Amino acid sequence: SNGSVHMQEKVISTTRASDSRSCNLLLQSGFICPSSKGIYHLAPPLLRSIEKLSSLIDEKMAGIYAQKLQMSSLLNKDIWKKSGRWDDFGNELIRMQVGGIEHCLSPTHEEAVCMTLTHSFSKTLSHKHLPLRLYQTSTKFRNELNPQRGLLRCREFLMNDLYTFDADKTNAIETYNLVCEIYTEFFKDLNVPVTKANASSGLIGGEFSHEYHMLAEVGEDKVYICPHTHQAWNSDCMSETDKLNSNDLTPVNGIEVGHTFLLGQKYSKLFNVEVVGSKSKSTPCEMGCYGLGVTRILAACLEILSTNTGMRWPHKICPYKICMIAPKTGSKEFESGLSIIHDIYDKMQDVAELRSDVIIDDTIKRTIGWKTKHANLIGYPVVIVFGKGLNCEEKYAEVIIQNHKEQITKHIPLNGVVEFAEQFFK
Repeated sequence: SNGSVHMQEKVISTTRASDSRSCNLLLQSGFICPSSKGIYHLAPPLLRSIEKLSSLIDEKMAGIYAQKLQMSSLLNKDIWKKSGRWDDFGNELIRMQVGGIEHCLSPTHEEAVCMTLTHSFSKTLSHKHLPLRLYQTSTKFRNELNPQRGLLRCREFLMNDLYTFDADKTNAIETYNLVCEIYTEFFKDLNVPVTKANASSGLIGGEFSHEYHMLAEVGEDKVYICPHTHQAWNSDCMSETDKLNSNDLTPVNGIEVGHTFLLGQKYSKLFNVEVVGSKSKSTPCEMGCYGLGVTRILAACLEILSTNTGMRWPHKICPYKICMIAPKTGSKEFESGLSIIHDIYDKMQDVAELRSDVIIDDTIKRTIGWKTKHANLIGYPVVIVFGKGLNCEEKYAEVIIQNHKEQITKHIPLNGVVEFAEQFFK
């Protein structure tokens, strides 16, 4: 069998460790394991989801001709001192001595990307090199004072960060708007509702910024939305007077899952990232930086889509699309059932939408009832149960469709199972 089910075999618990649905379900399923406060090990099925999410981001980045690179997470104190952020970040920055020199575990890479560029180009950038768009998806670190709610607020997390360089302000704003469009498309592909809000630039700095929020009770940001224009503002960028006069605005809680910044020349000036224009005059590049919290997006999706008893996923990032449940070992359906399941599994591998996305639960000595309950917890979009239907003259499988609103059960003849699955995920 295709079998990461076995890793979670022992786990079905009703323990509530948090007010966060995603945190409780990820812990109950064994998908996350606490290493220490705010730091987690991730189990194989969850890593599959994260890799799917990262691939979806890679597709979007390719669409705007962004190039992928990898920068070190361990950064020398000197460049952070130069930008002033070594002191500005305070206790949130994780610092350490490496080879007798002070370093930090970087939460973000504006300084590093500028340093990389000035090292890569022996002379100033030509305007013909621009626009330049560089991104990575890597582990980031923040010494959160109060990490909580699992992957929603932790000290070690996966983030996609994009850095853009343009010759002038007009082009930088065009790039900014383009990335905002790409972010909107990305969340649309996940089929989750997201609110774009005006925001403060905080410790990153720059000229203006926007945040992307999934609205949820456990969200730590207060977002004000205008019911008429649908414009939104994070409370951080509103004055006390604005808040007092906000009767027309609806306050909601949001989980910040993305952030875009128009940086201007803040970092390019400091690190001499310059462009030579058509008239041979050199000026600092206009920069933008953009972030998607990969592990947080995944947790936020679970937060808003899941039920209290089971995870529910956007189809594009679920660990597996289909779980096929085998009869209990020793039951009268067991031998014939296994043969039928493996035959259907093999046929599904010939379908592009299903290849490598089907798992068989043939856990020994577990009843179909236990396996079905476990499949609800994991939240496979489609569960196919091979049980009593195998004893009928016209053999059928019981197909359970699981989404965030309901579970729908259908009886599908065995010879129609593959076609049903193919059509469902088209």
